[in-house]
Amino acid sequence: MATVVDLTLPNGAFPLGELLADEDARIELERVVPVGETLLPFVWVSNGSVEHIERVLDEQSAVDVFDHLTTVDERHLYQLSWGGDFEGFAGALVDSAGVIVSGVGVHGRWEFRIRFPDHDHLKRFSDRCRDEGIRFDVKGVYNPHVPALKDRLTTKQWETVSVAYRKGYFEVPRRATLSDLADHFGVTEQAVSQRLRRALNTLLGGIQFDGTTD
Repeated sequence: MATVVDLTLPNGAFPLGELLADEDARIELERVVPVGETLLPFVWVSNGSVEHIERVLDEQSAVDVFDHLTTVDERHLYQLSWGGDFEGFAGALVDSAGVIVSGVGVHGRWEFRIRFPDHDHLKRFSDRCRDEGIRFDVKGVYNPHVPALKDRLTTKQWETVSVAYRKGYFEVPRRATLSDLADHFGVTEQAVSQRLRRALNTLLGGIQFDGTTD
């Protein structure tokens, strides 16, 4: 099962850390960021001049190419293209299939939420960091909540399935027909049939057919 960890680490332990040398500087990752060739593809840098930011990016051996896309309220958006060889903390993430879900660099440190395929991959990441002398503080470890069946469906779909079950539509022999359900909801039989098919398709789509859900 996927394992998520919240952690912090010093600015120098991750690429672009030099941009955080100024206590007012802030780096925000744009949306979900997969690790690998697209490590940190989009970043917002605040409270810094374009000249300073681009000088630092020029000096980053791990950054192949960067492009200043836009500036909004003194926040500069850059697209980065990275080299394939990652070391240190970033290398440990790549090696353990870690995915950066969210991340912010602020007050001279990094704050990350990282998702691993399972606890074994998290341990692999932790072991490599320890072996390379990379220190970080763990703020929390948890498994993402698996949505309840009701949360997988729209309100109308859940209501239709619930009423159909209570009225005996799924029993053999059936105690209720599509016509009965249509009358109950004041819609056509086709509308009821479509709701049921879509609901069942959604629910079955979350089953691996080995007795477990994803």
